[in-house]
Amino acid sequence: MLPEGVELAGGEIIPARACLWTTGFWASPLAAGAGLHVDSRGRIIVDQALRSVSHDHVFAVGDSAAVRQPWGELHDTCQSGVPTAIHAADSLARLLRGQQPARFRFGYIHQPVSLGRKDAVIQFARPDDTPRRACLTGRAAARYKEIVSSSPPKVYRMSRRRTLPAVFLAPRGGRASK
Repeated sequence: MLPEGVELAGGEIIPARACLWTTGFWASPLAAGAGLHVDSRGRIIVDQALRSVSHDHVFAVGDSAAVRQPWGELHDTCQSGVPTAIHAADSLARLLRGQQPARFRFGYIHQPVSLGRKDAVIQFARPDDTPRRACLTGRAAARYKEIVSSSPPKVYRMSRRRTLPAVFLAPRGGRASK
């Protein structure tokens, strides 16, 4: 992005005041090159405990793992990356204690979008990531996103044990709708 617009690969400049850039995701070819079974996007195919289906001593997390849940496949975001990493660490600890890894269970809570440090939009979601009617906007949404983003392991562990406290769902000062 240049001050006057967006420069394309050929040098052409498209005038613009703002630009939104989105991309797809493809995993590194390292896993496939190592002989692990991967999906069409290069992500390691895992079982319910996040172990490679072809090499059960390998755990895959985050964007490198093709994780299926009863409702569908996880998409590549920090919302699923952090929980898969925590689950894999917990599974390794279980293995060291002579126990079997637990099944990974995950459901989305929201889709947050930051609009600077003082503004955001939080669209609350069902576990399969379909939107709920409730949303949060403005400074309260920015505060909510900052709390959730600044302590992912704590928030994830808390969400595994119980529903998030109401203070996270409707902090003071913003608009929350049903």
